[in-house]
Amino acid sequence: MKKTLKNRFSIKNMLLVCFCLMTAFAVNAQTKSISGVVRDVNGETIISASVLVKGTTIGTVTDFDGAYKLEVPADAKTLVFSYIGM
Repeated sequence: MKKTLKNRFSIKNMLLVCFCLMTAFAVNAQTKSISGVVRDVNGETIISASVLVKGTTIGTVTDFDGAYKLEVPADAKTLVFSYIGM
């Protein structure tokens, strides 16, 4: 009787661990992180430039140093950069 309870507990723990790992891998496979710095032709950083995944509403704006970080779908192919005046 004791062996059966111990085996059940071990199997439940293993199933829980496997489920958690599969969920973590599935979430990571759906998105990827993109980051960078937007600069003009002279190498100066551009503040408040828009960065958008083409064909979606997923986007962000560059910070004071021209840097951006964006979580995009794994199948995203193109980023669109825009800035008023350029």
